[in-house]
Amino acid sequence: MAEFEIIHKHFAPLAGKGAGGLLDDGAVLDIPGGQQLVVTSDTSNRGDHFVDELPPEDAAKKCLRSNISDLAAMGADPFAYQLNLALPKEIDEGWLAAFAKGLEADQKEFGIFLSGGDTTAMSAGALSVSITAFGLVSEGKAVSRGGAHAGDLAVVTGPLGDAFLDRMRIPYPRTAIAPLIRQYAKAAVDISDGLPADLGHICEVSGLAAQVELAKIPFSKKVHEAMHSGTKTPQDILTWGEDYELALAVAPGDFDSFKTEAGKQGVELSAIGVFEGGTPDVRVMDKNGEALIFEKTGWQHF
Repeated sequence: MAEFEIIHKHFAPLAGKGAGGLLDDGAVLDIPGGQQLVVTSDTSNRGDHFVDELPPEDAAKKCLRSNISDLAAMGADPFAYQLNLALPKEIDEGWLAAFAKGLEADQKEFGIFLSGGDTTAMSAGALSVSITAFGLVSEGKAVSRGGAHAGDLAVVTGPLGDAFLDRMRIPYPRTAIAPLIRQYAKAAVDISDGLPADLGHICEVSGLAAQVELAKIPFSKKVHEAMHSGTKTPQDILTWGEDYELALAVAPGDFDSFKTEAGKQGVELSAIGVFEGGTPDVRVMDKNGEALIFEKTGWQHF
C-alpha cells in the first residue's frame, strides 16, 4: 500500500477535532482557557519494547499507554496524540488494520484522539512506533519530579513485577486518579524502567535520598511465588520496569485521604518508604534491614 492510502484507510478515521482528517501538514488544536499543555514522547521498537508475538491490537495499546502513563504522572488528562510509524516495506495490511483497531479502542477508553503524524518505510523488517501525546492540566497544577521534600512518603499506585513475568502484559495507565495526583502528589514519575531507577529520578531532581522497605512493596501472588521459590530475585523484579504504575511523593498527613479517594477509583496506593535528606540515592532494605545490592537500577537503552 502507498503511504497516503495507509493513512486514509487506517488512521484518518481516528482523527479528532482540529486534525483536518489528516489531510493537512499539521493540526490546529484549541486549548481550553485556563489550561496548560503537557507534552510527552515515547518510541517503541518491535522486538525491544513489544515482543513479536504480541497481537497488533495489544501492541498499539502498549505503545499508546506508555505515553498516557507519562501524562498521568504529571496529573494531566489525555487530550490528543501524534503517531509516527516506521513500517517494514512488506507490512501486512491485516496487521495495520488490527493495530488501528487497538488504537481506536484505547481512544475511547482514555478520551484521546489522533491529531496527525507520519508514516514511512524501513528495511529488513524493522518496525518502530513513535508517539507524542498531549495532555491538559489547569495552569500551574502540573506535577513534576522536583517537588518532593524530606519526610514525604514514597508511594506506588499498584503491584510491581508482573511485566517481568509476563512480557505479553498490557499496562493500564492511572489516568483515573490524575485529579487526585494534582491534589495530593508533591512529585511523581511513571515506573517504566524499574522502581530504583525511576524513583531515583525524583530523588535526583528533588535533591533527596529515598529508603524503601522491600516488605512494603506490593507484589502479585505470582511474583511473591517466583521470589519465594528463588527462581527470580527482588533485583530481577524491581529493575525490569514496564509496569507503568506511578511512584509518588506524598506528605504523610495527606496519605490516608489520598488512599481513600484513590480506592474509590479502583487504585490501591501503598506507602513503601520515605524521602530523606542526603545524596540522591534509592536504598531498598530487606527484612533484616540490609540494603539490596543492584548491579543496575533499571532498564538501560544503551
